[in-house]
Amino acid sequence: MKKRTVIFSVLTVLWCAVIFLFSAQNADESTDLSDGFIYTICDAIVPEFDDYTEAERQQLVSDLAFGVRKTAHFTVYAVLGALVFQAFCLIRKKPLRSVCSVGFAFLYACSDEFHQTFVEGRSGQFTDVLIDTSGALLAVLISLLILHFAEGRRKKKTEGLT
Repeated sequence: MKKRTVIFSVLTVLWCAVIFLFSAQNADESTDLSDGFIYTICDAIVPEFDDYTEAERQQLVSDLAFGVRKTAHFTVYAVLGALVFQAFCLIRKKPLRSVCSVGFAFLYACSDEFHQTFVEGRSGQFTDVLIDTSGALLAVLISLLILHFAEGRRKKKTEGLT
């Protein structure tokens, strides 16, 4: 087995564990994490955020929370999709490798949402599975594009030597 395959397989397992730990947080912990993130970002980029009243700050955070949480789903699974695509590098046929990568992410997203049904204050949402899978799909498509250009460059380089 290639060293690269082992490295990306280990990274994939570790990333799945990170996702599992996020999903194991109860509703209050999850909300505190995302709200804390939003407060930090707002403090850095919203002019005069310090001058807002606490009610105004809470309202802004509340307004942004849904989008931030869904973007986090998308991003976390985009990383998973990219890792899995690399871990499956022994699958030489790119269409099969892509389908297997996105399929893995989809199945993990399903299991992740099922897991959340057992966590206090959380629920499993099929819409989150779709968002997660979309993130993985985008990462796989970007990976394919990068691979295509890298192979084209390598081919030109090889042709230039002969």
